[in-house]
Amino acid sequence: MRYYPCELHCHTVHSDGGFTVDALQNSAKEEGLSLIALTDHNTQSGFSEIDDGVIPVLRGIEWTTYFGHMLVLGTDGFVDWRDAIPENIDAKIAEVKSKNGLAGVAHPFQLGSPMCTGGRWEFRVNDWGKVDYIEIWHMAFSHDNVENMLATQFWTELLDRGYHLAATNGKDWHRPVEGHFGCTYLLMDEPTPENAKEAIRKGRTVVSSGAKFFFTADIMGREYSVGDTVPSGSAVIKAYTDIYARRKFAAVSDITYKEIRIVTNGSECAAKASLTDSAVTLNLKSGNWYRAELWGAFKGYEAMLAVTSPIYVE
Repeated sequence: MRYYPCELHCHTVHSDGGFTVDALQNSAKEEGLSLIALTDHNTQSGFSEIDDGVIPVLRGIEWTTYFGHMLVLGTDGFVDWRDAIPENIDAKIAEVKSKNGLAGVAHPFQLGSPMCTGGRWEFRVNDWGKVDYIEIWHMAFSHDNVENMLATQFWTELLDRGYHLAATNGKDWHRPVEGHFGCTYLLMDEPTPENAKEAIRKGRTVVSSGAKFFFTADIMGREYSVGDTVPSGSAVIKAYTDIYARRKFAAVSDITYKEIRIVTNGSECAAKASLTDSAVTLNLKSGNWYRAELWGAFKGYEAMLAVTSPIYVE
């Protein structure tokens, strides 16, 4: 399996985007992406124009309500979003899951009214175990995006509560724009919509400002990847960084890569490593989660430049 760069939040003229479906697909191909998700607001009307010969497309929809936006990917049939309210969101997510779909929280800390009515997540989820992922990074990458800081903190708190949730990056791509945008790397055999769904469902995701970044845990000769549940005890953690992976598509002169951190419950840093000395031995604690973070500087300011979804310890 390989990590493929993907964009999981895209819009076209079928909602409020400036792209035709064809233009979106070709723009994604030109940007070196391996797969995109088409997630127009409250409509699937663009599906008929998709040409999977250009770039694979995971069919989705962004449920756009007064109480938050939910990215629904790959359902076998339509699930009605119009009656979704804070009190019944668990039942609506169950409908999505019953049709083999994924449910993801889009930009949970967007400003909301009056800037973007309904953009902030206010649904009252009781069982976060039914949610597949959270879009922790949204729109252009920067070192001081408060929205993304809050979303990453929220995701971390849910991990601390024992939930298994993948993290994603969402460009929220509406039209050609200037700026530094990241991607979501998905671990899969090849970039197909079904493989992408399975990767997200299993937590095999990495959020990155550009560099390819991932880690494995070697336990008694068996190698585990992000999203896996592993036994407790001694593990050799190996982190891998390819800072040139998307160099062609990023303003790399603005970025300096410095160190790798292995982070666990409560955002505690369990270990640090240089980019070239990236193997550390840890005693994995029962019930904990562990993720890798790539740190450095963006335009001279300290920033987390990539973060993996976790492994989970039995």
